[in-house]
Amino acid sequence: MKIVCIGGEHGLAQVLSAIKPLCNNLTAIVATTDNGGRTGRIREAQNCIALGDIRRCCVQLAGEGSIAHSVYEHRFTSGDIEGHSLGNLTLLGLTQVMASPTQAIACFNKLLGNCETVLPMSDIPTDLVAELDNGEKVFGECAIDALNLLPEKVYLSKKVPASPGAVEAILNADLVIIGPGSIITSIMPAFLIDDIALAIQKTSACRVFIENTAQENSVMQYTHSAGIDWLQKKLGAKIYDLSISPPAIMEILQHGNKCNKTGKHLHNIDELNNVFSELLKSSFNAEKHA
Repeated sequence: MKIVCIGGEHGLAQVLSAIKPLCNNLTAIVATTDNGGRTGRIREAQNCIALGDIRRCCVQLAGEGSIAHSVYEHRFTSGDIEGHSLGNLTLLGLTQVMASPTQAIACFNKLLGNCETVLPMSDIPTDLVAELDNGEKVFGECAIDALNLLPEKVYLSKKVPASPGAVEAILNADLVIIGPGSIITSIMPAFLIDDIALAIQKTSACRVFIENTAQENSVMQYTHSAGIDWLQKKLGAKIYDLSISPPAIMEILQHGNKCNKTGKHLHNIDELNNVFSELLKSSFNAEKHA
């Protein structure tokens, strides 16, 4: 089964770690508009795509207990590179040496011993821009998250193409997993790229949206509707076929006799692995008896 995961932040890394044992054809498409923290400093200085979430996904695929995980997640404690992770700086160096960020990430993945594919949403830097009801424009993810009013529009500061391989992966996928993560800053960016948005509409894959377990600590907390509903309204298109809520996750785990948690933190790797295992079994059986 070919599986594509779309998103960013810790949510995408957790999903990839949970899916890895169940799939031998896995692709991640990572949001690259983050402009906060050390990633933002690197972006500002080097005019590059955001590397933090890409590093997190690649290193997570290598395994939490691996030496590579410890090494590339290491953050320096002094000097000009204080706070920066070795993984981010390695990716930056590879990006400057290779022909494109996509090739640099492939090289980094190879260094880590990963067989999975990790793609940036685009090789070209761009940022999120929000427009409020009064026409005011707000630039960058950090400023957008700090709003106390949901924006009327969200778009990219510069139109960019999808990274090589991203559209093909979506069109050829059997399953597309979206989320969990921040609706505007983690999930929305990739869908603001025309090529990716069109591929999501054309794909015959089952598109699964994983809901967040808790209310976002962002401007999204000011919506009374589900985050995915708000997102689809702004995109003007439906992007999922199945939405998995926290109660649904618990039901799946109970059905598979694998529910041994309290339900407070459902998006941990072990439970996600159990959920995806049950879902893939159901999909296989449905295809077998179709």
